[in-house]
Amino acid sequence: MKFTKLIVVTIGVLSLWSCNTKEKTKPLGIQHVVVIGFDGLSPNGLKNAKTPNFDSIIKEGAYTLHARAVLPTSSSSNWASMIMGSGPEQHGITSNQWERNNLILPTVIEDEHFLFPTIFGLIDNQVENAEIGAIYHWEGFGRLFEKKAVDYDVNGKTEDETANLAIEYIKTKKPTFTFIHFDHVDHAGHEFGHGTEEYYKSVEKADNFLGEIINAIKETGIEDNTLVIISADHGGIGKGHGGETLEEIEIPFILWGKSVKNDFKIKYPVYQYDNAATVAFALNIKMPYACIGKPVKFAFEGYEVSDNYPLLEMMEKPIIFPNSNSNKRNGGLFNEETIVKIENPNNLGEIHYTLDGSMPTIDSEKYTETIKVNKNIIVKAAIFNEGKIRSSVAEAFYRIKPANYLAPVSYELYYLENLTNIPNLENKIPDVKGNCFEITSDEINEEIKENTAVKFKTKIEVKENDTYTFFTRSDDGSKLWVNSEEVVNNDGDHGVIEKGGKIELKKGIYPLEVIWFNAAGGSWLDVYYKSNSISKQIISTTILKRND
Repeated sequence: MKFTKLIVVTIGVLSLWSCNTKEKTKPLGIQHVVVIGFDGLSPNGLKNAKTPNFDSIIKEGAYTLHARAVLPTSSSSNWASMIMGSGPEQHGITSNQWERNNLILPTVIEDEHFLFPTIFGLIDNQVENAEIGAIYHWEGFGRLFEKKAVDYDVNGKTEDETANLAIEYIKTKKPTFTFIHFDHVDHAGHEFGHGTEEYYKSVEKADNFLGEIINAIKETGIEDNTLVIISADHGGIGKGHGGETLEEIEIPFILWGKSVKNDFKIKYPVYQYDNAATVAFALNIKMPYACIGKPVKFAFEGYEVSDNYPLLEMMEKPIIFPNSNSNKRNGGLFNEETIVKIENPNNLGEIHYTLDGSMPTIDSEKYTETIKVNKNIIVKAAIFNEGKIRSSVAEAFYRIKPANYLAPVSYELYYLENLTNIPNLENKIPDVKGNCFEITSDEINEEIKENTAVKFKTKIEVKENDTYTFFTRSDDGSKLWVNSEEVVNNDGDHGVIEKGGKIELKKGIYPLEVIWFNAAGGSWLDVYYKSNSISKQIISTTILKRND
């Protein structure tokens, strides 16, 4: 493997970079790089779990808890971006369904067949006698890199086995480059939910693994010329990921070891694809011209950055009660009336809010006491400090119904097999039937299993002629029809993703149908609409009518 090199051919210009030039010098004095990736590890997890090893590494190194993953916030797209120094637009790995023989967007350049060059291959081509290892808990990671470039390629059956294999490899081989992938934090997120006690326990186990790997580096005697990078593919919300929220897209990025500044908080943006570029910088190798990643040079001694646009580090957004740590929106459905309570989780700033769905500004109402409501409202609130908005906007949907209101939505639930898309439910007999108030998985959560499909049927009252946009926000796929016309297609096996579609409607009452399925793991569905005169909101039960 080390003696026969394939000539890398790209479409268009050849020799965009010197892959066959052997680099012997290491300006930073770094001879070994270890990248540790924890699947699904969020900044929230590090803030709320007991992590003495992470805390120590951060104190001794450089860090940011505001690095950003790529969209979609799925594993394949982000692990690929991490090791390729490019985004899905370049490498073409746009979802977890990607395979070399099952792709939509081709890579812009390739090393192996249909595979964008990775840091594994670049090191193999440019570092003389490099020892390269990949130890990964998630089997899917193994399809993302060039097998010919890796000396030690092993898929650990468990997180504990993965740690033991990695430690033994480091001690035995003192490798040039080691990539270690752990999957157990993501498992906890999917099974129990991000922000739960079980999730934090999985983060604490990750902390133990980190300590063991650092100790192995020290015991092996390579600490003085080793760089360690710790990061994640994505965060999460509820029991899933794949969407566009800050909770899903923000990830930690931590550097420790040779030439790294001590207790250095990174004040400029870092992106997923900067990981590979930083490894390349540390080992003094060249990245392909097609890459978009930039090395985080300013985390190393002797390097500074001059830029007028530091990272906009936001304060924690307001908490609107009832608060939800899952995919469920804050607020809820209430009988007759309720109280809106908002809290500022920060030591600074004040809350300004609106009740009509508009964005809050410094001129919006200042929150000083609870708010009594007896009608549907959309609360949006943000933290303001020194006259400027300093948090993302918190949002809550309050729906009010009469206490004796009859549930207007009928549902039919089907237990099926091997679901990857919306199934054809014609001529199928439902396993469960019932009624609910809104089109959501929340009211029927206890009946949802793996490979479950649900058909919701109701009627919606349209009070004025207008263009209406409908949205489904679902994990996994969903579709929505109005008056038998497909308006929203949010199909596929994916995390929580929102999609919408438009339809012209006149005043009247129309049939409304939604089909949604859950394949496995986390599950969620809720449905929204808006028009030129109606702010985007959850479709309230009070504008829905029973079919009977």
